[in-house]
Amino acid sequence: MKSARKGSVLFGIAVFGGLALLPVAGLQEYWIYTLTIGFYYAILAASWSLLVGYVGRISFAQAAMSGLGAYASALTVLHLGWPLLLSLTAGILLAGVVGLFIGWLTLRLHGAYLGLTTIAFSEILRIAVTAEHEVTAGSLGLRASPLIPGGSVTTYYYVFLAATVFCLLLMLLLLRSRIGLFFQAIREDEDGAASLGVEVTTWKIAAFAASSAFAGFAGGLYAHFVQLITPSMMSLQEMGYVISMAVIGGFHNVLYAALGGLMLQLALEALRSAGEWRLVVFGLAAILVLRFAPNGVFGTLAALVTQRGRRR
Repeated sequence: MKSARKGSVLFGIAVFGGLALLPVAGLQEYWIYTLTIGFYYAILAASWSLLVGYVGRISFAQAAMSGLGAYASALTVLHLGWPLLLSLTAGILLAGVVGLFIGWLTLRLHGAYLGLTTIAFSEILRIAVTAEHEVTAGSLGLRASPLIPGGSVTTYYYVFLAATVFCLLLMLLLLRSRIGLFFQAIREDEDGAASLGVEVTTWKIAAFAASSAFAGFAGGLYAHFVQLITPSMMSLQEMGYVISMAVIGGFHNVLYAALGGLMLQLALEALRSAGEWRLVVFGLAAILVLRFAPNGVFGTLAALVTQRGRRR
């Protein structure tokens, strides 16, 4: 287990170190922009993995929480004149508090209540944002101030890269702490964990709130990068992309889920001419991965490398 963790960490360092060198190596600006968006999806996919892969609870609200963070950050700057750091914090806190409330409502129950509630919440929020044209500009899109005034695409790339690494480090520290052990105990056997004194409901709610807060942070960064946000970023189609990214990358590991986000964002651009069929392609890919490689593409590759290392 320790060797697998060490291998995962070394793999992550190699991958993100390589990503840091891409702009220097002369990568085209178009693909730098594409990868910057990919870092946004990487944080979303990893935050979904934090809840689903480690606690075993399925949510369809990740895109909605991202939108909540995006609109909160953009609106506090626009109407209240808050500095960007404070507005990003507001988006994180709002998403986390809403996640805490939804978790409190649903995670005391068993079955599909969380999934159904998060679908309903996502659609209600998207419709409300669309209808409140005077505040959110509706489907026309809300203008957001730039994260870095006058910043180049490469500058944004490195900011998003650093934010992704920061989020992944926080998640890994959380998961390797005592709290992470509680999460995994709940996933494996909820009743058994409760019999050993784990406050099951409390930690499930905490996991949902933390997952939502990370999504809110990603949404806030995204809003101030693209500088135009619309209710479509909270749609179930966007949620479908996030789930596909996490599943194909490997949702049992936050690092692999994040890399799935980067990989599928590149595929998203490569398949742009396919239009709406892209979601069908991603859905089929997710089904095939679940059937033949349940640990995801990167999880399966890591297992193969580990097996070869042991044979040697």
